Amino acid sequence: MSMILAELNAKGRVTVNELSEQLNVSKVTVRRDLDALSKENKLLIVHGGGIKPNFTLYEAPYSQRNSIHIQEKQRVGMKAVELIDDYDVIAMGVGTTTIQISNHLLNKKNLTIIVGCIQVLNSLIERKKAGYFTGRIIFLGGEIDTDQMFASGSMTIDLLEKFYIDKAFIGANGYSIAHGITTYHIDEGNLLRRMLERSNKVHIVIDHSKIGVKSMYKYADYNEVDCVICDTEPPAEWKEKLARANISWVKA
Repeated sequence: MSMILAELNAKGRVTVNELSEQLNVSKVTVRRDLDALSKENKLLIVHGGGIKPNFTLYEAPYSQRNSIHIQEKQRVGMKAVELIDDYDVIAMGVGTTTIQISNHLLNKKNLTIIVGCIQVLNSLIERKKAGYFTGRIIFLGGEIDTDQMFASGSMTIDLLEKFYIDKAFIGANGYSIAHGITTYHIDEGNLLRRMLERSNKVHIVIDHSKIGVKSMYKYADYNEVDCVICDTEPPAEWKEKLARANISWVKA
């Protein structure tokens, strides 16, 4: 059922026919799984499938989410790299979009990179060993969430508090004018909140599936960031409010 939820979180809607083909199971099995998820309030049953509830309470493990909207995330990551300068002190948040920044980091000198996500850390280590950038990598250690692959807790926050950060690149499960910047995990939200507060300039990196979405835990208002990097333009009705808040929206 975790694959159904991953598909639902990516698209907002799933159908019995598509899931049956993708998972190579019968439609009866799909309907049974949808009914079970509905009873857990993780989706709403509609004709032919299911849709997201008002907000989502569940996030599929990191490994299952990593390939969803991969081309869009890669474009966002490459665009974010363009905004990193030599000698920057940068912080990188948790997420499958954030890792595309580290995967495409190239020709940067003397960076200091502060990171709390294990997958992003591993990517940075390999890129640095290969000579794609120079500088230091600082891992914010703490208790490890083995599903979502990030460190959190008081030790993580205490170490983060010691740094002055030039630029933060932070992911989100939802970015909304009405509901702010949200995530599924309180611990992750607290970490991202402190990254935001410690940084001179904050970039939110998202793909189009996160626009207008509301997850469980709000860690910032929409206007507490300087830049949104996304694979598509913002909704037309947002543009005036983004301009008034001096938020630049960069299309990847």
